Amino acid sequence: MSSILLASGIRIHAIQTGTVAIKELQRNGGGRSRRNLLRVFADRRWTEPLPILAWLIEHPEGLIVIDTGETSRVSEPGYFTRWHPYYRFALREWVMPEDEIGPQIRRLGFSPDDVRWVVLSHFHTDHAGGLAHFPNSEIVCSRVDFEYSRGVVGRARGFLPQHWPDWL
Repeated sequence: MSSILLASGIRIHAIQTGTVAIKELQRNGGGRSRRNLLRVFADRRWTEPLPILAWLIEHPEGLIVIDTGETSRVSEPGYFTRWHPYYRFALREWVMPEDEIGPQIRRLGFSPDDVRWVVLSHFHTDHAGGLAHFPNSEIVCSRVDFEYSRGVVGRARGFLPQHWPDWL
């Protein structure tokens, strides 16, 4: 974990919630079209483990979390949608329970209940996997992105709405 103190007294903490390896073509932007996505699946070159990051901002109006990182549930059989080719052929994640954002925030001397807002950039599991730690926080996201990520169509797009907390 690292942090930076801004001149305004706002402190920003980078919180690593595990690591992920993806295909080199994906890192280089090679999977943007459907045709190229097939090339990504076939690529045998994996990246080194990359950090999965979330951010905690100590702000005068309250604590803010930007993305929630990943959950350790990724190691549970069946967590990832087995029929989805991305999870079968293009993703490897390593997250321990102590890597999740809740324990990390506690190590910084706060509680997830202290977090006023959680801002989600989008709903892929490495950005929204830690949502369950924040049942008392206001979730801030794009309605369009939320709707895009939901249901069976959202699952086909690579989202895991079946794992979102019931209260969301």
